[in-house]
Amino acid sequence: MAARIHWIVSLVVGLFFCSSRGQQCTPIQVTNGPFSTAAPTYAPTAHPFKPTGYWGSLKAPYATNSFFTNVIMNETDIFPIVPLPYHVLVTGEGVSVSSPWRTSTASFVMDIYVSDMDLHAAEPTTRTVSRYDELSVSVDWTKNGGSGYARAPLVRGSPYITMEYRGLTPIIQTIHAILSINGDGTQNRRVTGTQFVLYLNNGQTWKLYSVNNTAITLEWQGVSRLAALAPFTGTLRLTAVQQSSDLATLDASVDTYATGGAVSYSYSTCSDGSTVANIQFNWITKGAQPNNLLLMALPHQMDSLVQPNTAMAGSFRVLKGPMTGIIGNTWNLRETLTSISWTAPRGIDPTMRDRIVAALQTDKYKRAGSYATYWNGKELAAMGRLALIADELGDTAAASMIRQNLKTDLDVWLVAQNYDKLVYDTTWGGICSIPSMQNVYADFGMGWYNDHHFHFGYFAYAAAALGKGDSAWLASRRTQIVDLVRDYANPSHQDPYFPVTRNKDWYDGHSWAAGLFNYGDSKNQESSSEAVNAYYGVYLLGEALGDQNMSLFGRLVLATEIRSVQKYYHMKSTSDIYDPVFAAHKFAGVVWSNKVDFMTFFGGLPEYVYGIQMLPFTPITEQLLDSGLISEAYPVMSQLLTRPTPPISDDWKAFILLSGAIVNKQSAWSTVQQLRYFDNGNTMTNALYFVATR
Repeated sequence: MAARIHWIVSLVVGLFFCSSRGQQCTPIQVTNGPFSTAAPTYAPTAHPFKPTGYWGSLKAPYATNSFFTNVIMNETDIFPIVPLPYHVLVTGEGVSVSSPWRTSTASFVMDIYVSDMDLHAAEPTTRTVSRYDELSVSVDWTKNGGSGYARAPLVRGSPYITMEYRGLTPIIQTIHAILSINGDGTQNRRVTGTQFVLYLNNGQTWKLYSVNNTAITLEWQGVSRLAALAPFTGTLRLTAVQQSSDLATLDASVDTYATGGAVSYSYSTCSDGSTVANIQFNWITKGAQPNNLLLMALPHQMDSLVQPNTAMAGSFRVLKGPMTGIIGNTWNLRETLTSISWTAPRGIDPTMRDRIVAALQTDKYKRAGSYATYWNGKELAAMGRLALIADELGDTAAASMIRQNLKTDLDVWLVAQNYDKLVYDTTWGGICSIPSMQNVYADFGMGWYNDHHFHFGYFAYAAAALGKGDSAWLASRRTQIVDLVRDYANPSHQDPYFPVTRNKDWYDGHSWAAGLFNYGDSKNQESSSEAVNAYYGVYLLGEALGDQNMSLFGRLVLATEIRSVQKYYHMKSTSDIYDPVFAAHKFAGVVWSNKVDFMTFFGGLPEYVYGIQMLPFTPITEQLLDSGLISEAYPVMSQLLTRPTPPISDDWKAFILLSGAIVNKQSAWSTVQQLRYFDNGNTMTNALYFVATR
């Protein structure tokens, strides 16, 4: 089982974070515990796809969507993972490391993997994962038929690749030619020491360290290989030297390294009326000076780090932009939590109210099916939106009717009365539909853990909207709906049935949609706005349940998701993350671990890219799509509205028009009313409401 490092409440940290920003803040007393530890109510069912032996002794629940899943799939020797700043290919012998180079076009930006340097063991070994957490994975190579092993703790943001050798023989090699070692180009000789500067014929400089003054003798064999003369017990660390001025920092920090990390958080209310989340990355270290740890931060982290001790700013540039070195074994980050809840921050424009009332009289009959978690989830959530709008309009009869229908349609799923039944997968630790477990392509691969936050986020939103007006129903179905939230947003290692925040990547900031699939570009997520919707659903469900722990945690993961999405999916003119040839699109389509595409998995039409990064339109859309972005993006997107061939369909046109309301409310009001049909997760009522509350 993954190390069960409990997430803690840190009241002292909460006080420090707020006071450091010149405010008086009061910690919020909340348990930060699991939403539940009970066995799921859905029928236990074994999965036909079994975990590989690479998982070693680790057991369910598994981190199916973590950054490292290429390591535990059968094709792992083909596809790397991206812990950053390096790409790492885990093989049967050790690790191959790439300090990648970038290529940019109007269609994609990609960091290219090349096997620049390898750290291996000479002896035959068996590879397994020994532990993992929210910020790392450790891979072991155990000597076949004897004692001895090597271990690589692959920690997010490490500028070094670390290999602990315990009685195995190190091999260091490259596909390039080594031109010199410590300035000496004499080949086929032995070198002894603790530091070795390797200059390669591709222009790269790498430095190899044997830490804690443990000397090692290496033989330079041919032009591209170094080999120890005997089994070694010690730790080797390898870094790509980006510029010579980095060497002083790299040398000073090399003897302290991270083996993992835990995420903790607390909340405070501040004198300006805001609620803030105080997040800590608590790095687990080895070495005599834990505070000397050097790790690299991404741009979105630099925006929220509190008083970081920085170094090597901009030395490593990765897909997500320039990285900055942070010295210290604790990172403190701060997020201001949204105050948007059930309704838009402004009321309905009185001049537009009657038209919304009329649209509701038609849309209130909307129903949801019972055959596909994603499509019907959208329909259920759309019904929930209608109920909330009816509440705001004061139409109690319509609100009651919508909720009664929603109760019927949602209950079919929650009590498994439909064909597409939900069950609890005991093999991996999660909730899936039976058809998707039987067919890898069904329900968009959700049986193989694709898109769970998209699917169940809609269910959470629908249940919250229903429960807000029907507390008795919510109490009767609390267990079933909370189980769905536990599947993708479980906050605690104390829950034995689900992994912690299945989709959320605490280091990258945004979520990963891809589950148990191998990809050459590692993990991916397409619809960032549906990820935002998923955590909005957690927040609102917590509000409906009166569960402060769930509500605050939902607001926390929502805030971190929005921050990262706005950094890596949105491309304002002030952004330097991607090159201008790509950034001109203003929105990314699919963000991968090492690539960004301007396309979608279901087609390449530009409206698909824009729509899938904005839907569904709800009150939280206001925080996701800021006016600065839309003022730049709408002139680009609006050109699609008059495209002759193929003409844009009304369902996709609606998303562009609604985004336009952010910068031109009156224009959108007239054009939205001309639409003939909508996406199944949207309605005329909801579209008009969004415009009327700008």
